Amino acid sequence: MSAATEHNPPAFPRDERYLGHNGMTLRDWFAGQALNETISQVMDADTTDDIPKRVAILVYQIADAMLAERGEQS
Repeated sequence: MSAATEHNPPAFPRDERYLGHNGMTLRDWFAGQALNETISQVMDADTTDDIPKRVAILVYQIADAMLAERGEQS
């Protein structure tokens, strides 16, 4: 596994030969898990029209922090 994917492996690995890809990464899955609560918190605190972009930025920051912590625990 390369250094770029070592800490961001496929979320649900399968044999890549079957479909040519491994689906979403663990980072994407973590971001999706953080989505609901983040949307609620941002909408409560923000009245701008830029909510979707802010939520997307926040959930990927959370996912990156989760990956970093996961790497430190390995």
